[in-house]
Amino acid sequence: MSRIFERAGLAEEHARTQAEILIWANLRGIDSHGVLRIPRYLEWLREGRMNPTPKIKVTSETAATVIVDGDRAPGVLSMTFAMNRAIEKARAAGIGLVLVSHTTHSGPVGYYTQMAVRANMAGVAIMASRPNMAYFGAKAAGVATNPIAIAVPGGPDGSVMLDMASSELAIGKIKDALARGVALPESGALTKDGVPTTDPAQAAIPMPLGGAKGSGLSLMFEALTSLMLGRPLLEPALEGRERGHSQNGLAIAVNINAFTDAENYREQMSALGRALKGLPPIEYGKEILLPGESENRKLDARRLTGIPLPNIVWSQLSAAAEALEVPMPARA
Repeated sequence: MSRIFERAGLAEEHARTQAEILIWANLRGIDSHGVLRIPRYLEWLREGRMNPTPKIKVTSETAATVIVDGDRAPGVLSMTFAMNRAIEKARAAGIGLVLVSHTTHSGPVGYYTQMAVRANMAGVAIMASRPNMAYFGAKAAGVATNPIAIAVPGGPDGSVMLDMASSELAIGKIKDALARGVALPESGALTKDGVPTTDPAQAAIPMPLGGAKGSGLSLMFEALTSLMLGRPLLEPALEGRERGHSQNGLAIAVNINAFTDAENYREQMSALGRALKGLPPIEYGKEILLPGESENRKLDARRLTGIPLPNIVWSQLSAAAEALEVPMPARA
């Protein structure tokens, strides 16, 4: 897959990073943020919404903070840059907080928090985008399906990771449902006219997770990212002054050893996980899972059996590869 991005103009290393993170998502069953995204990314690269040769740069920094200009880079490049800088700051200052402006779709935000875990730290990643999700009480888009991921060391799989959108359904989940030909859950999305629908072909506006809680979370993510950067995304779009694709991001790394012994923390997190998994289940025989545990189960399975792709996704990838004169592997 990296060859596709190279042919689209990315440097070899950047193309490899882009492909690696999309496949990371698919292997964990996060198909909505995997290779399904490639045709849209290629479209954005052709249109100039994504910059294939970005000059990502630091514009400001303190002992514990950094501000980064992503130069419309593919989001995976600017967010890996950001988390690496956050980890560097956390090693010296105990915590590192990096804000990223002028970036684009970042793929699975959980990936960046796992970078922190591999450095024996806790990680947080948040993205902010233009309005695409209903605000609670409204039948039009007012906030975005802004995601958050938090990962910490410990647990049965080496880390516990929460990775979620602030919507009932991420945009990618709607695209995935359309590709697989399945209906959406009730109360998950609205049509462009604000009518509830379960048809992924008609779904245009996701609903907020938990009603006011989801839209409130999304609003606060805009406040913690875009407004901190002085580069708002929601209000200009709602007032009709700005359109197009753009995102801002936040990466945080916390050096656990600055607060407590990291190995003791890991052991305590694992003990907490065991205690939670030992609770009596509502449904007899059902296992209680920690955040991220189901994704790790899929990772184990897909490493053996491969990544299943709906026919429409395979066709779209094949067409994209053919247009760029990149040979596709034979389908298993």
